[in-house]
Amino acid sequence: MRLARILTFTSRVVLCCAGLLVVFAARLKADNIAFMGTISGQFGTIDLNTGVFTSLGNSGETLAGKAVASATLYATSYHTSTGTLYTVNPANGSLTVVGTSSIDIDDFGSTTSGLYAVGVDGDLYSINRLTGAATLIGPTGLAFGTWRSLSTNSSTLYFANGANLYTLNTTTGEATLIGNMGGPEEGALLLEGGILYGGENLPALVVDTLNTTTGAATVGPSVTGTSSSFFALASNPLPAKTPEPTTLALLGAGITALAVRRRLLGRN
Repeated sequence: MRLARILTFTSRVVLCCAGLLVVFAARLKADNIAFMGTISGQFGTIDLNTGVFTSLGNSGETLAGKAVASATLYATSYHTSTGTLYTVNPANGSLTVVGTSSIDIDDFGSTTSGLYAVGVDGDLYSINRLTGAATLIGPTGLAFGTWRSLSTNSSTLYFANGANLYTLNTTTGEATLIGNMGGPEEGALLLEGGILYGGENLPALVVDTLNTTTGAATVGPSVTGTSSSFFALASNPLPAKTPEPTTLALLGAGITALAVRRRLLGRN
């Protein structure tokens, strides 16, 4: 009788954990729709496969880029003496001030572990998502091209500068050239489903895919629904938060229960 109860309990725990894993996998599944911000402050979504832009609202100002952390959409001011960090309402693009810093921000983005900005001084900074404070990391060593953009949603921080694609070292700020994009210049970068997308502004307003080994751009669909230049891209829906410790503990309990069940079945 006791053995039967143990087996029933462990079966329920394992099924519960399996259900949680299915939910997490669904949340992590790639999507071809992204949030988009433009030079005129337009906010909406864009289909990365077709280039169709759908307006949701207007942020009221030009933003230096968009970033994601802790399931929240962020943006910063662009070319102002006091760099301001905002949260962005994903329903309509409205902004809420988080805090300010003393840097003039040219480009804004994020990795899967933090928020980053490139100042008009060419230096890389980390941005505190709770206060907006900027911490100097170091110089990129680059002179600016016509269009620049930092990536969002990748473990690697990519920087498109003029016709070249770089990675930026998030410890030192140093730029490493990946390669020339072959002509296009990108106003926004987003990693989605393992593909690095670029919002091309020159020579045309289109969605590109970028080779992260060579830098080469493959030109995709033309943008429709807006004629305003890319200034930001971010994942939609927003990536889920990291599982809470209690959830991780439950998963661990499920694994332990499965091991116990196997031992009991082996004995009987």
